[in-house]
Amino acid sequence: MIKNLLSVLILLFAVVFAKSQTTILDFEAAGTSTTFQYFGSGLDGSLNEIIPNPDPSGENTSSTVASFTKPAVAEVWAGAFSNPNPGTPVDLTFNTMVTVKVWMDHIGSLSLKLENSTDGGDNWATSVANTKVNEWETLVFNPTALSIEAPFTAAAGHTYTTVTIFFDLGTAGTGTDVTSYLDDIITLPPAPVFTSILDFETPETGTVFQYFGSPLDGTFTEIVANPDPSGIDTSDNVTHFIKPAVAEVWAGAFSNPNPATPVTLDAGSQVCIKVWMDHIGNLALKLENGAGGQANWVTTVENTTINQWEELCFDISAPSIEAPFEPATGTYNTITLFFDFGTAGNGTDINYYFDDIGVKSTGAPQARTVHFKVDMNGYAENFDQVYLSGTFNNWSGDANPLVDPDFDGVWEGDIVAINGAYEYKVTLDNWTAQEQFQGFEECTKKDPSGQFVNRLLLVSGDTELPQFCFNSCYACGQERSITFRIGMYTFTPSPDGVWLAGGGNFDVPGGKYKMQDDDGDGIYEITVPREVGFSSYYDFANGACPDYSCKEDLSGQSCGDPNNYNDRFLSAVQTDTIVETCFGTCFIDAACTVGTKNPTQDERVFSLYGNPSVNGQSVLEFGDQIKGEKIVTLTNTLGQSVRHWRVEDGITTQHLSTAGLPSGLYFVTVSAGDRFYTRRLMR
Repeated sequence: MIKNLLSVLILLFAVVFAKSQTTILDFEAAGTSTTFQYFGSGLDGSLNEIIPNPDPSGENTSSTVASFTKPAVAEVWAGAFSNPNPGTPVDLTFNTMVTVKVWMDHIGSLSLKLENSTDGGDNWATSVANTKVNEWETLVFNPTALSIEAPFTAAAGHTYTTVTIFFDLGTAGTGTDVTSYLDDIITLPPAPVFTSILDFETPETGTVFQYFGSPLDGTFTEIVANPDPSGIDTSDNVTHFIKPAVAEVWAGAFSNPNPATPVTLDAGSQVCIKVWMDHIGNLALKLENGAGGQANWVTTVENTTINQWEELCFDISAPSIEAPFEPATGTYNTITLFFDFGTAGNGTDINYYFDDIGVKSTGAPQARTVHFKVDMNGYAENFDQVYLSGTFNNWSGDANPLVDPDFDGVWEGDIVAINGAYEYKVTLDNWTAQEQFQGFEECTKKDPSGQFVNRLLLVSGDTELPQFCFNSCYACGQERSITFRIGMYTFTPSPDGVWLAGGGNFDVPGGKYKMQDDDGDGIYEITVPREVGFSSYYDFANGACPDYSCKEDLSGQSCGDPNNYNDRFLSAVQTDTIVETCFGTCFIDAACTVGTKNPTQDERVFSLYGNPSVNGQSVLEFGDQIKGEKIVTLTNTLGQSVRHWRVEDGITTQHLSTAGLPSGLYFVTVSAGDRFYTRRLMR
C-alpha cells in the first residue's frame, strides 16, 4: 500500500512538474525552433544548423537538435545569438530555473547569455561546466546568481527575448573545428523542499526546551499528546509551552539538547513552525550557535488564528531585530522560542503548543529593486560622476552610475539584487574618491577581513532608501556626534577591553563598540555618529562578554533603570553631546581616576575577616571614621565584576558570600566618597 501511494505521488509530482515547465526551444516545430547567428570566428554572420539527433539516447531521444561549431580559429568570446528570437521569451519572473541539454565530446562549459529584456532588466550571463562526454546531459542555470558580466545583477524577476550561447567561453579555438549539440531550452520552477528539524514523534526527531526568564528557569517543556489533532496538524505528539503568570518580557526556552538535525538555510529559505494559541499574540524565533560563527538571528511573527493550528513562517532574509541586525545565513544548532515576546506575564499561566519545526525552501527569492538618493551638496571637492560600488557588482567603480538630471545635487539610481546582505560605498569618478567610515556608524560594518568599513545594505524587498548625505547614514544636517567618556574608578581594565554596549543599539560587549584610551589618562572614549533625536539605553562592560556577565552593575543606583536591566539611558540628542561618567557609578564626569576627584586609598575604609573565606562566607567591617554610603565590589583576576552592591550609611558590618564561585584569588574593593581600599580574598 505504501509503495503504491508513493508511486502515485511521484507520478502526480511528475505531471505537475511537466505542466509547470515552459519550453523555449526544442527544435521540433516551427514555433519552438530557431537558428543562431555566429560571431567571433570565421563563421561570423552565418547561421547554425538544425539537424537530426546524432545520438538519440539517454536523456535526449528527440528527433532534431541544434548543431554548434567552434572553428579552429575562434576568439575566446566566440558564440551565437538567436536570430530570429524564440517565439516564447525566457520569462524568469518567478525565479524559474533554465535548463539546456548539451552533447559535448570533451569536458568544457556552456555559457548562457540572456539579452534584450522586455522590462528593463540588465543583460545576464553565466557559465555551467559539463560533467559528461559523448552523451547527453542537462545543465541547469540559476537566474538568481549574479551575472559574470557588468553590471553583475541577477536575471530573476525579468523576461528576455534573445538567447546567446557560448561553448567553452574564455577558450580560443584549438586549431581544430569542435562540434557540440544543444537541445530543449526550458524554464522550470525549482522544486519546493521541506526539511523537518523537529516533529516530536520519535526520540530522534524530538527534543525538550529549557525555560528561562520566569519561575520555570532551568526546567523543561513537555512533549504531550496533541490536544487538538485537527486542521493542518493531526500528528500524535506536540510540545507544551507555558508562560507563567510572573514572567519577564524576554521569557522563553532554548533547545536542550539541540536538535539532531541543525537548521541549515539557503537563499529563499523560511523556518516554519506550527503553533496553537488561545489568543492573538506573537512568536519570536531565535537561531543561535551558528556553525560558521555567524551572529545569532531573531525576529517575530504574529499569529492570525486562535484555538486552532496555524503555521507561522519566518523569512530568514529579513534583518534580525537584535544587533548586528543582519539576515540569517548558514547553519544554526540552537533554536530558542519566545511566545508573546515583549510582553510580561499577565498574572495567569498561559498555555501554548508548537509542532513541526522545519526549513521550507521554495526557491531563491526574486530579484529586488533598491532605489538610492545620495545628497552630494555637502561635498566640497570637484567630481564628475557618482557611483555605487559594492558586493552586488564586485566592487566595480563604474558599473552602477547615479544621475542628477535636475542638477539639485541629489544623485539617484537603482540596483537590482536578490534578498540578502550587501556591503557598498558611494564612490566618485571610478574610485578617485570614496566615503570614509570609522565603523561606529549605524549603517556600516567591517568587512570579514576587518580591514575595511563599508555601508551595510539589507535587501528583503523592493525598497526606496531614505535620502542620505555622502559619508553619513542620515540626511544632510541631521548627524550629531555622541562622545562617551568613562573612567574606570576602582576597576582594573580588562585585557579584553572596555566596551560601550546594550540598549538594542550598541551591540554586545566584544562587538562593534570598543572604547580606547589612546592618551593613557585612564579614561576610555568612543565617539559615535547618530541622527538628531536619537535616544537609547546603554551600559559599559569591562571585558568582551557576549552574555553581559562583565557589564557594570548599577543596581540600586539612580542612573540604572531597574525596569531595563539597570542600564543607563541617553535622552534624545539634539546637538553634539559628551557623556561622562565612571564605571559602575553615577558620577557625572570621568575624573574618577585622574584630576581633583582622584579617590584616595585609605586602609581604614574597611577590614576583612574570614580570609580565606569560611564555607564561602567572609565579613566586612567598616571603619567608624568613614561616613556615608559604601559601594562594595568583588572582582576576579581578569578585572571582571563578580559581585557589586551598596551599603547604607550607619551599617558597620556586612557579610560577603563567595558561595558558588570558583576557588581562587579575588579582590574586594570598598569605596566611600573620595576614599577607597582594596583587599585580596582567597576563595
